[in-house]
Amino acid sequence: MSSLQRAQGRFGLTVQNREGQTRCADLAQGGCCRLLFPRIARSGLEAVTVNISGGIVAGDRIEGRIQCREGTELVVTSQAAERIYRARPGESAAQISVTCEIGADATLEWLPHGTIFFDNSHLERRMCVEMTSTSRFLYLENRVFGRTASGEVLSRLNVRDTLSIKRDGQPLLEDRLAIAGEEMTAFFDRAVVAAGQMAVATLVWVAPEAQAQLADIRTLCKTYNAVDLAASAWNGMLVVRGLAASGWQLDQACHALVAQLRQQKAAPVTWRT
Repeated sequence: MSSLQRAQGRFGLTVQNREGQTRCADLAQGGCCRLLFPRIARSGLEAVTVNISGGIVAGDRIEGRIQCREGTELVVTSQAAERIYRARPGESAAQISVTCEIGADATLEWLPHGTIFFDNSHLERRMCVEMTSTSRFLYLENRVFGRTASGEVLSRLNVRDTLSIKRDGQPLLEDRLAIAGEEMTAFFDRAVVAAGQMAVATLVWVAPEAQAQLADIRTLCKTYNAVDLAASAWNGMLVVRGLAASGWQLDQACHALVAQLRQQKAAPVTWRT
């Protein structure tokens, strides 16, 4: 099998508090990765990740680093949904690794568009977060398995996706999704798995006030009949899981939940365009 060119990319961003405004202190970007900074009418900073390679294929390597210094507010989103394309037999997984450090009284909101997994895609992705007891971290990941609107039958997947959070040096959450095998459409059709729903969401909110927001989030979850949502809260953390037949339905529900948690602040710029 002939070798094909593969993308490599890296990005790094450090933000600091300067006279009550969050400003860029250090920026690095290379390969297929770029960061854009749209203008927003508030004291925080918004960064948009861009993958100029046009998607992820087996063998690609992307590394990211985010550092939020004390008292900063940073929103990281993406230009569009990321696509994980079909892998050829025997190819190694695409690898994406992001590390985040959130200082005291700082807020990081990781709110990308969803990830679309094509049939036979192969991905290993990991995000590691270090935060303090006064930090806030909001995380959203919507995953769409297969392109059902295009008639695609999902026959094979190999996906490992991990979110690891430590607070004050102690493990807080280790959330792992591992799917590998064949006949994946039949797998998702099982009632104990997803009952045929191919869009899956994970929403995590870690903040001193997170548990107090559970009742309002559960009330909002009940208003979305087309999406199965469940919320729980413990140890200063709120977690919502979602299932839907389509990515669009899931996006609508999750965006409403995010708006509730963010106290109706304006959505990321790329969510509104």
